[in-house]
Amino acid sequence: MKTSRLLQALLLSSLLAAVPAWAVTRTLTIQAPATAKPGTNIHVEIAAATDAVDAEQIGFLHAEYSVDGGRTWVPVYAEKLGRKATRSVDIPAGLEGSKALVRARAAFRGGKAGDVDFSGAPILWGDTWGKWVTPPARTATINVTGR
Repeated sequence: MKTSRLLQALLLSSLLAAVPAWAVTRTLTIQAPATAKPGTNIHVEIAAATDAVDAEQIGFLHAEYSVDGGRTWVPVYAEKLGRKATRSVDIPAGLEGSKALVRARAAFRGGKAGDVDFSGAPILWGDTWGKWVTPPARTATINVTGR
């Protein structure tokens, strides 16, 4: 019995160790400063990537920014970007005490996994893409201060 359990444990641990070799890493990042001075431009970089070895690519990179607390949004959109992409945008900082908001999401498509978000979950186009709750998005808030 002990030998059988030991073999099962060794087999399980070797299978778990092999999983990362097959796993796909998808990333989505926003690089933005935490603060900005009033009246300046805020430089933001949005990046997405996949290391899938099949035909998967960044099908859509959808970002938006707001300088009025989220009442209105300015789109930053690109599609069919290959396996790695970065988009830059300069956002005008508002008055002292205001905030600039940035949000981004990506759809990875063309690979064995189908249309998926950066977490690898399937995208339900008719239900979830129109909402910013799902698929998962990255967000950044830049506080406009006098310092």
